[in-house]
Amino acid sequence: MRKNKKDGHVEQLLIEGIQDGSPEAFAKLAETYTPWIYSISLRYLENSADAEDNVQNTLFKAYQNIYRFEGRSRFSTWLIRITINEALMTIRRRRRENLTLESDLLALEGEGNKGLEIENDDPGQERQYIAKELVAQALHGLPSALVEVFLLHKAEGWTQRDLARENGISLAALKSRIYSARTRMLERLQDLG
Repeated sequence: MRKNKKDGHVEQLLIEGIQDGSPEAFAKLAETYTPWIYSISLRYLENSADAEDNVQNTLFKAYQNIYRFEGRSRFSTWLIRITINEALMTIRRRRRENLTLESDLLALEGEGNKGLEIENDDPGQERQYIAKELVAQALHGLPSALVEVFLLHKAEGWTQRDLARENGISLAALKSRIYSARTRMLERLQDLG
């Protein structure tokens, strides 16, 4: 979500309004960010119903915790983190539900019900979940400037030139930040493994 200085000032006023309890300010902010949150949610959850639920969960969580937003990072970065965390929680919950269903079915089969078999030989979904979980863990703890650059570049598909312009830095400086984010993430992933 590209913002200029005027938009940033308006956004700051809306955030202050929300922190002061204005439902109108939150409605305006939600209207602005909903398509963006939906897009990120759809990339993670891969179906529109779950993505729509994730938008609601993200907005609720943001509203509930807006007083914690201190402005040390951009509001969009804060929302990205909430969006991704909520999506990963949905994926985890879905995985637990599938495991429970499978264990229930195995118990039924043990009682003489031989007609119940569910096969899912697509390992891609599990790999995607693991990859997304590892990325979230690798991003945790990185400086917000690196997280924002990395997420906007990867999750939102911004070009490096657009990111450099948005951050008021040279293309070379941006490439250095992206390289630094990737290097730190790889180090964290190696520590996790």
